[in-house]
Amino acid sequence: MDQDQNRWLADRLAAFEKWADEVEPEDLEPASLESMGAIAALVNQQDEINQALARAVADARKRGRSWSEIGKMLGVSKQAAHRKYGSTTPVQLAS
Repeated sequence: MDQDQNRWLADRLAAFEKWADEVEPEDLEPASLESMGAIAALVNQQDEINQALARAVADARKRGRSWSEIGKMLGVSKQAAHRKYGSTTPVQLAS
């Protein structure tokens, strides 16, 4: 596991522990561990996809694509695309 994944996992575990400390026992219902594992795996995949998407946007900009074009591909306005990806640095993309 890389450092970002370890941090992600530590954050999720801390959030789960906080929830466990605050939940009322009578509010608990049996839950499938399989479904909880699927949620955790999908969130991890989502983080990886978001990083890959940021790298792809940075590459498109490097190749001269406009924020309008990128926004169109993302399904958002050029302003929204720029706001989300415009300040992404190469160091952030490497992780």
